Amino acid sequence: MLAERQKLTTNPLTSTEGVALQVNDVYVPLGLIERKKQSKRQGDISPEQGSELYKETEITKTFEHDAFLEQVLKQKNTPKSQGKRIAIIGEPGAGKTTLLQQIADWVSREIHQSIVIWVSLADLREKELKSYLFETWLTQVAEKIGKAEATKQLKNDFVTLFNQNNVWLLLDGLDEMSASNPLTEIARQFREGGLISQVRIVLTCRVNLWDGSINALNDFDTYRTLNFSYPQQVEKFIHKWFAAIPETGKQLCTALKKSGKERIQDLVKNPLRLTLLCLNWQSGDGKLPDTQAGLYQQFVDDFDNWKKAEFATNSDQRQQLNIKLGELAKEAIDKEATRFRLRQDFVNQFLGDADDENSLLKLALNRGWLNCVGIDTNRKHVYAFFHASFQEYFAAKAIDDWRFFLKHVPKNPSQGTYRIFEPQWKQTILLWLGRPEENLKQQKQQFIDALVTFKDGCRKCYEYRAYFLAAAGIAEFKDYFKADEIIAQIVKWTIDSLRSIEEEAKSALQQTDRIKAIAALVKQLQSKDANDYTRIQIASSLGQIDPGNKIAIVALVQLLQSNHLDGFIRWQAGYNLGQINPGDEIAIATLVQLLQSTNVDDITRSLAASSLGLIGTGNKIVIATLVQLLQSTNVDDFTHSLAASSLGQIDPGNEIAIATLAQLLQSINLDVFTRWLAESSLRRIVTGNEIAIAALVQLPQSTNMYDFARSLVVSSYGQIDPDNEIAIAALVQLLQSTTVKDSTRRQAADSLGEIDPGNEIAIAALVQLLQSTTVDDDTRSEAADSLGKIATGNEIAIAALVQLLQSTTVNDSTRWQAAESLEKILQDNKHRFEVVKALSGYWQLDNDCYDLTWNCAQNMPYPDFYQACHQRNLATRVMQSLKKILFTRII
Repeated sequence: MLAERQKLTTNPLTSTEGVALQVNDVYVPLGLIERKKQSKRQGDISPEQGSELYKETEITKTFEHDAFLEQVLKQKNTPKSQGKRIAIIGEPGAGKTTLLQQIADWVSREIHQSIVIWVSLADLREKELKSYLFETWLTQVAEKIGKAEATKQLKNDFVTLFNQNNVWLLLDGLDEMSASNPLTEIARQFREGGLISQVRIVLTCRVNLWDGSINALNDFDTYRTLNFSYPQQVEKFIHKWFAAIPETGKQLCTALKKSGKERIQDLVKNPLRLTLLCLNWQSGDGKLPDTQAGLYQQFVDDFDNWKKAEFATNSDQRQQLNIKLGELAKEAIDKEATRFRLRQDFVNQFLGDADDENSLLKLALNRGWLNCVGIDTNRKHVYAFFHASFQEYFAAKAIDDWRFFLKHVPKNPSQGTYRIFEPQWKQTILLWLGRPEENLKQQKQQFIDALVTFKDGCRKCYEYRAYFLAAAGIAEFKDYFKADEIIAQIVKWTIDSLRSIEEEAKSALQQTDRIKAIAALVKQLQSKDANDYTRIQIASSLGQIDPGNKIAIVALVQLLQSNHLDGFIRWQAGYNLGQINPGDEIAIATLVQLLQSTNVDDITRSLAASSLGLIGTGNKIVIATLVQLLQSTNVDDFTHSLAASSLGQIDPGNEIAIATLAQLLQSINLDVFTRWLAESSLRRIVTGNEIAIAALVQLPQSTNMYDFARSLVVSSYGQIDPDNEIAIAALVQLLQSTTVKDSTRRQAADSLGEIDPGNEIAIAALVQLLQSTTVDDDTRSEAADSLGKIATGNEIAIAALVQLLQSTTVNDSTRWQAAESLEKILQDNKHRFEVVKALSGYWQLDNDCYDLTWNCAQNMPYPDFYQACHQRNLATRVMQSLKKILFTRII
């Protein structure tokens, strides 16, 4: 009879596509956790990690599948019931039934003389469990052995089995029992069932019911199923699902890995949702619906049809529930402090009380759209949608007017609405644009028109952001009539703009309409007007959108085979070719040649070495080439150092690389730059390597080493062993010395900060160097750089760097360094406001200062940025007006 229970619970859904699988066809073992008590929930999550909403915080132990079977079921090693009473809980589709099926099979095989009885508790209807066993179940057994009904002897034998403690009851779906409180009801039946009290019981239950009220089964040991891991277990399931058509499975795995699929990657860690994804991929012949909204709508429809009989609803109930879920989702994203962990009182405002059998909340919990994920500090329930992505989808369904996202008031933004710049709304906006309703078509046209014509009145940061959102939007709303114009503009920005905008434009190309983007890039790549640099940039973008694109590969190979390229351009072409066609022999040969060449500058050689480290991982040809280069006596120390650095990246722990670098550091004739490169490379690749640590520890004792080199080496073994007291003491001593140079003091502070981030002594020393009137600009710039590494969120450091940014007595490179460091350490809008205000006095910004401005714009509400940008004194405005008249420049 157990064999009949080996079908997947999703077969009623998948059978429409001709898919009817047995558990063992696709089973991937799930881990479990032993739970102490209900999780307490605080804080929020990002929707890309929506599965974290269901992660337990009150854990006793975590089990792999086999360890659970052995320790809990066989050895009876559990704290409450000694293995006699086991509850497996989880959200809908978490694999509870599938796991119970595996337990049934395992107990039958591994536990001597065990009699396993499976009961789907929904089948009890109005019957008691004991009556069901002795009447319905035993009659089925009798029929299997050719009897019309259970004889008295069969019943007596059945009782004997109970008395011998050989019976295992596997009770599936406690939440599906037709009782007002299944927990209380089944507990009563266990108490009053006589023989039932002697059996071993493993039951499954949704977390909503288990945590929903006072639990009458408090003598059960509770275990919760873990999600699949991504990519390992998710991909294993996919390959099993598509065992008959493996290429289709590989294509799905590849599609999941693409940029922008983070939400889907997280979504399908749940076995049911992964099953639905596989079903959609198979029914779509290796494609998903054209829009994200289409995919989620299909998920919603499939989920509503799953276990439809167990939780019967009519279309009016589902429509009313979906409307209220949309209102709840929208309001939570907009106004709740924790947008995805929903307070009980907040949920009750929209859906009523869970204790009311006729409430929408009760229906939402039964259907699984909402689930209890813990309690708050007031011991009230905390709820979450089945996944955060579904909350965003329901919110999108609740919005009927595009002005909910944007109402622009150019001269007074504080009176406007700018959800288009709030990151929590981006996914909802894209889902809204993908909605299929015909009556929304004109609204969507107007909305994208508003995005591409948006003017911010300050540095264009928000104009770019609105435009990039429009580019992502046309991937969902494919009927926009100016889509080609948007993509052409994005392509132009990828090759001819400030650095921040170039990077964002490249990212936007990966999010926009893929077919149109590829066509635009190919057209630009084949243009006779494109120079070598432009071709490299375009080919790189094309390779990112379409890895392995043959047109991009051919273009880069042709460039590399030409004789007129300088070293830097050749490096860029080789690196990009290696990125879009991993293992490409021409790319690797080009980079190796550059690394060995004495006719290119050291910076290009360094870039070639770094690129080899990035694209050659695990490549035997690269490893062999680099080993050969290290063993050669015909190359200089600098090349040896570069080669060892690359080899250490490609093959961490490579003994030849470590030995070469350690030997170089022992040399007294090594120039400062090569020594720094060797030291930093060794520090990066040898963590935990005793030989390398010993070599580094000995170096500072040498009397031949000057202060700067000594501080470098001390920082090295300090990083390898962050608790090394010798390193910390040596660095503090250097900081407190009155005889060392400022540059050495700066390096020591930098090193101490790396060993102990936020170290107040180190930050104070660096700020002192910034404010000193006796140091040169180079030292001041280096101090600013060091603060960018160690002073995250430190107000004193931020104030000093803002002051440096405003200074009229330092050179441009120092000011640029201050901007770059500020970008790294800013953490709140108060600091960003001051930075924007400081930068607003400059008519034209270079890459670094614009990077800083862009960083602030990415993290500040538009009205705040606008206000900071316009808080300038009259003299500054007059100067800017004069510059406009004299130079007629355009920002």
